[in-house]
Amino acid sequence: MTATLRTAGQIAYPEMELGRIVPRQAAVATFARTLKNIALFAAAPFIGLVYAMLLPFVGLGMLAVIGGKALAKEPAAWQALMAARKIALFAVAPFIGLVYAMLMPFFGIAMIARIGYQAYLAPKQVA
Repeated sequence: MTATLRTAGQIAYPEMELGRIVPRQAAVATFARTLKNIALFAAAPFIGLVYAMLLPFVGLGMLAVIGGKALAKEPAAWQALMAARKIALFAVAPFIGLVYAMLMPFFGIAMIARIGYQAYLAPKQVA
């Protein structure tokens, strides 16, 4: 069984030479790579500045982790930390209550709207 392609009456398209297309693609790729390198060269000082600015905070964080692990091994220090935690929570509790009191009306409105929307979508019952 053979297949025959009928080309009578069809438009003949000119053949494109692959040699013309490939150098263009290579040039576009080279240009994109060069543009990326220029952008990285321009951004490098700012990236270094961010690293330099964050380095003290990273150091303090590591110091806190190492110090916390060392304090956790001492029972007296552990009890002192737990007492300090309770005092801090006692001091912050009024502010947490204030935030709850300020946000609860908005949550109530949202819940009422949701219940109303669910009732709207529910199938209608004919009495």
